[in-house]
Amino acid sequence: MPELREIPMPPADEVPRGMHWNVVVDLAGVESSEVEAWKARGRHGLWQPRDAQGRHLADAFACHASICSGSGGELFLVRNGVDVLNTVRFHASPDYRRSLTRLYAQTEWLIKGALRPLLLGGGRAIATKFSPRPAPSRLRRKLQGRAGAVRARLRRIAAKCLSENWMIGVIEAPIHSLLSSSSQPKVKWLGKRASTHYHADPFGIPGQTNKLYCETFDYHNGDGRIELLELDGRDAIEAIAPASLPLSGHLSYPYLFNHEGRLYGIPETAKQRHCKLYEIDGNGHWHFVTTLLEDVAAADATLFFWDGLFWLAYTDIALGEFDNLCLSWSRNLTGPWQPHAGNPVKIDHRNSRSAGTPFVHDGVLYRPAQDCRSAYGQATVINRVVQCTPYQYLEEPVRRLCPDPFGANPHGLHTLSAWGSRTLVDGKRYVMNLHELRRKINRRLRGRGRADEGLVPKLAGKDTTTNERAGPLWKNVP
Repeated sequence: MPELREIPMPPADEVPRGMHWNVVVDLAGVESSEVEAWKARGRHGLWQPRDAQGRHLADAFACHASICSGSGGELFLVRNGVDVLNTVRFHASPDYRRSLTRLYAQTEWLIKGALRPLLLGGGRAIATKFSPRPAPSRLRRKLQGRAGAVRARLRRIAAKCLSENWMIGVIEAPIHSLLSSSSQPKVKWLGKRASTHYHADPFGIPGQTNKLYCETFDYHNGDGRIELLELDGRDAIEAIAPASLPLSGHLSYPYLFNHEGRLYGIPETAKQRHCKLYEIDGNGHWHFVTTLLEDVAAADATLFFWDGLFWLAYTDIALGEFDNLCLSWSRNLTGPWQPHAGNPVKIDHRNSRSAGTPFVHDGVLYRPAQDCRSAYGQATVINRVVQCTPYQYLEEPVRRLCPDPFGANPHGLHTLSAWGSRTLVDGKRYVMNLHELRRKINRRLRGRGRADEGLVPKLAGKDTTTNERAGPLWKNVP
């Protein structure tokens, strides 16, 4: 791949006549009088990061409206003020001041994503027309800022007082039928809500109609474990057994798939910063096969085969809990595995993090993903994969499935798992759980004690001894 060289931008009138660059990227916000001159200097025009109102990233209050709305940040790379070359939509606190660092961190990927087609072969990035929205008045901006700060405060209170409670459900239809259905599917919820634990991330064993693996989250210790659930003829949970899996610590998302007549599983072990493949024998024992990813906090790792290659889709927690999609690929199931040249291939909190089984319908590959624009796992989106190669990846959303606002689990839906002629899902309701509340309080008190003893440093204005995202970071974000 050609080397990318960065050259500081001199004033337009100091550039020798006839001198051009492949790309001119304006990160400082050039004067309007110089814009036309710089457009002419770039063979591919003048590129500028702008928000939805057309405000340059270097201007005051860039992305202010979208961040304060509670639906995350939205940033565009615009060519010559007309065409959108790349877009990032990222998870952010509604408190604008707390989100500035995250906002500016998106710029690198925004530019690299648009440069990739040029570096790979001289092609142009796919562009859409930029249509900025009207900018709010100064008064409205102040009101939006205050509303965002209030939203952030309420979220922090909810994180301390409320707990997620997930339930597993089944849809009496194959996963591909959800593409054509215009109405929200009817879900039959399995089991009863418990105060000590919940079940989530269901994956049915292929070829068996009554056995599935799932995460069971324990409110007492804040850890998840993988369990095998067996259903009776009426879909009631008849038996529960721990998976015969030689792993400890927090485990979740036991992704299952068949390959050459053998059953394999990939449990999420993001906290341990590795991703391992296991073969599951007829007695339910999980046998280690190989390590797919090392020193990567890969959340919801999902493996599929497409166009002659094995693919592993995951979210890298180090880049963000909810809004990035990374890929690795291999010619063989056991490796070696190579990271995609464009990682992260996508930053969009509306449809990046994996949400279940990729599937092929009418020769087209589809990938379920989570919508986390204002909360973790609030809905599920089915993406149609347009391009999937070791150097390029492109997908587009075609279907969004929301929880029933008047149903048993109105606050989230974050798994679509193929199970033959049926589809497994899970749904969320926020509850007040005394077991988890006690654990949160004890953790906070222990943290304060360590800080008083000088064992844990404090930053000005922020208590670093507690992390209300310790559960949310891996699975349980109110």
